[in-house]
Amino acid sequence: MRGSTTIDLLPCCNSHLCTRVMAPSKSTDRRFSGKAQTHVSAKDAAGTDHAGSTLVRVNKKDRNANAEAEFFLSCGIGKPHVNAASEAAQRNATTIEKELIAEGLIDPELYYSWLARELGLSYINHIDPDEVIRLQSTDVLLHRDGPLQLSRAGSHVTAMVPQARDLADHRARLAEMPSLRNTLVVASPATIRKAVWQAGANDRVRKITFELDQDQRDVSARRVMTGLQGFFMSLAVYVVATGLMLWPIPALVVLHVGLTIVFSGGILLRVCALVASGFKTARPPPAEPAEVSGLPVYTVLVALHDEADMVPAIVSRISALRWPRSLLDIKYVCEADDEATIRALKRQYLAPNSEIVRTPYFGPRTKPKALQYALQGARGSLVAVYDAEDKPAPGQLLEAWTEFRNGDPQLGCLQAPLAIANLRTSWISGLFAIEYSGLFRVLVPFLARTRMPIPLGGTSNHFKRAALEAVGGWDPHNVTEDADLGLRLYAHGYRTGTLRSATVETAPTTLDVWTRQRTRWVKGWAQTWLVTMRKPMQTFHALGLKGFAVFQLMIAGMLVSALAHPLMFLFIGLTLAWLGGSSAASVSPLHSALMWIDLFNIGGSYLTFIAMGWRGFTGHERCRVKARWMFLTPAYWFMMSIAGWRALGQLASNTHLWEKTPHAAAPEWAAFKEAGESVKNTQGMERVKGIEPSS
Repeated sequence: MRGSTTIDLLPCCNSHLCTRVMAPSKSTDRRFSGKAQTHVSAKDAAGTDHAGSTLVRVNKKDRNANAEAEFFLSCGIGKPHVNAASEAAQRNATTIEKELIAEGLIDPELYYSWLARELGLSYINHIDPDEVIRLQSTDVLLHRDGPLQLSRAGSHVTAMVPQARDLADHRARLAEMPSLRNTLVVASPATIRKAVWQAGANDRVRKITFELDQDQRDVSARRVMTGLQGFFMSLAVYVVATGLMLWPIPALVVLHVGLTIVFSGGILLRVCALVASGFKTARPPPAEPAEVSGLPVYTVLVALHDEADMVPAIVSRISALRWPRSLLDIKYVCEADDEATIRALKRQYLAPNSEIVRTPYFGPRTKPKALQYALQGARGSLVAVYDAEDKPAPGQLLEAWTEFRNGDPQLGCLQAPLAIANLRTSWISGLFAIEYSGLFRVLVPFLARTRMPIPLGGTSNHFKRAALEAVGGWDPHNVTEDADLGLRLYAHGYRTGTLRSATVETAPTTLDVWTRQRTRWVKGWAQTWLVTMRKPMQTFHALGLKGFAVFQLMIAGMLVSALAHPLMFLFIGLTLAWLGGSSAASVSPLHSALMWIDLFNIGGSYLTFIAMGWRGFTGHERCRVKARWMFLTPAYWFMMSIAGWRALGQLASNTHLWEKTPHAAAPEWAAFKEAGESVKNTQGMERVKGIEPSS
């Protein structure tokens, strides 16, 4: 058959291990499942073509590349595939072997099993973690392929990962020292990484759980507050309570003025962002992958907890990211006892560049702890974080890399905008979409352009790994880890930028789910404020005057707004009652002014909330959202207040509780979930035109 090649890498294996694939030899458009194998003679493996002619050798690098290409051609892999892999290897600074495995043209387990037979060594597809000899450097094998020391049957054995380009050297070495065969076995990189993850799990999780608290205790949220903070908080409560009892009118006026300043400052910040949004400069579209070379390894962390229903969707969406597969390091991070989600992941086809990271059950069960644990095995110099319900724009990684490459060294993080797909489902999701639009498309870009501190969103964050590690990574004890991390980055001299490529996700649609999510957010903001204000002067010097002011307006302002919003109506009601029962002469100008400022603050809060969201919306979103829902903005803000007071109670009683936000699978994915199939080119949620690149 002229147009295809039968590939069989395991002619000596048992029949149930052998898999045959018909691989087209004239096209590279189609990707294969990876079960492509063939028998290779010693002469072929040494780098000689079938006609007996030896490759031209210019230098060691070219010689190795040419020998590797000839090796895979002699395996029966089509020349177009080998040529494409060779070009990709040059472009990505990898090997032909890695490119073929990454594209699914070779199944890793079958391939390394075949290499073991060629070398006359045993092949193992499972390593008992108790056999791993734990050294100080063992965790390095989470980042790169390499030999693992094992203790088996009372002797030391080395599990190695041979490469095709070194096959002849391995043969020669084993021929010179036959005794090495008793101390060497072959394993795939995935088998070794899994064993290393398991062997060091307990030590690793203890280390990451307490590392920030031990190394930088003042920035860890493990403690709710310091003794000095507790003293001043108690003193403030005592002073306010005493003032209200002994001098109620003056005390209310002072409290009133303080709240007015906070409310007015927050509105002023948002008005500035709204005005500045009209002067945004156009940004060029990101380059296509074929136009660039020298790309780094990119680690993608996907945090999953009780998300079995969402697994088919997120696996498909992550696989759609445009980035060389050989340079992509995907980690699906699950709790170790979340069997349903892990089983759902195993039912999907996970590419060789993907792995499931199980976070041991120890310490607080929070998303930042899971992310910090998975970071220990990240291979990339860039790191992205996504949630289970996310649908990132396929070109988002490429745009982030372009921004990092063109930005200054202080650019440590990039925040992608978040768009809500189910904005038409309920009034809660509709107002949530308005809130997100104003935050991620108006306010955050304004803060980025003015180089102010940015409390990050919980997903679609892109980091320079060096910057992330320099500030201590995520705080496992902070339930709003994004806000905390954004401020720590700024305090360490890093700035956060924004992306154009959006991530589409779903919003809560019921009051119960929304309240639990918002409670966690407000509790985390309170944690972040308390941590940052442990040493106010140090924070002031680290953030600068403008940064400190923005921090207070963004974090303290959100807390005060959430907790005190009903008090503004109370103040207005008391003032109106006073006006109604008194003559105009008896009402002081201060009280009249405060009443009008209260009305301005409340009206301004609602109007800026709606105006920012509407300004950030695309035309499609403006048509989809129901205008009448905007009249429910006061109810939405009152719900924020309820969540705020609920968060205050949790801060005292259950500080590190992570209230999970459940996500129901979209109807489009239900059939695939039941069938356990991997799906491609399925949206899984309503499209957001004007936001998604394909729209």
